[in-house]
Amino acid sequence: MIEIPRLGVDIPARQLILDDHFFASLHPMTLECLNWAGEFPYRPLVDVRAFHNDSHLFLEYQVREKCTRALETQNGCDVYKDSCVEFFVMPEGAEQYYNFEWNAIGTLCMSRRPGRRNATPAPMEVLNSVLASSTYGCRPFNEICGDNQWSLRVAIPCGALFGDALKTWQGARLKGNFYKCGDELSCPHYITMFPIQTPSPDYHRPEFFREIHCK
Repeated sequence: MIEIPRLGVDIPARQLILDDHFFASLHPMTLECLNWAGEFPYRPLVDVRAFHNDSHLFLEYQVREKCTRALETQNGCDVYKDSCVEFFVMPEGAEQYYNFEWNAIGTLCMSRRPGRRNATPAPMEVLNSVLASSTYGCRPFNEICGDNQWSLRVAIPCGALFGDALKTWQGARLKGNFYKCGDELSCPHYITMFPIQTPSPDYHRPEFFREIHCK
């Protein structure tokens, strides 16, 4: 089980997402599961740090990879084709989960769904309520190959879980998983924090989610 600490309660989210002190104080969690190594053997180095301040859940992805691309600039588009980090989460007792997906410049695609099919796309006001800050800035770019290192921070308000009545992250019991992918990169890859036991890449498998507790 992952336990997410409560920090910076009196600091606005737009200020907190830029505060290095809070993120630096957290232990990094590494995405190590190469579930489909036979077909996709490449594994970039990816760490995640997480905390909340009651109103927002903050995540920081630190990535080191040999190919990076960020072409999508409009929220709601197919960011999984770019260099992409993801967080899938389901509140305790819920029957549907949320797939948060960001490319390297913070463009977000998300929906609420029971599985791969029958998704309910997030309204645009929900997409726009999720804050993001990337070391790449917000301008799109074609694929860059080399020793690429970048980080993305996001702040997810309770209301982004638009089909559930979550009022605060404090005490929230969830299930989920963290991912990194890049479907249309020169080095396509699929890595996860928790293992997924399927023959081919499939992140939309909530039966493999693990427990997450916001303290």
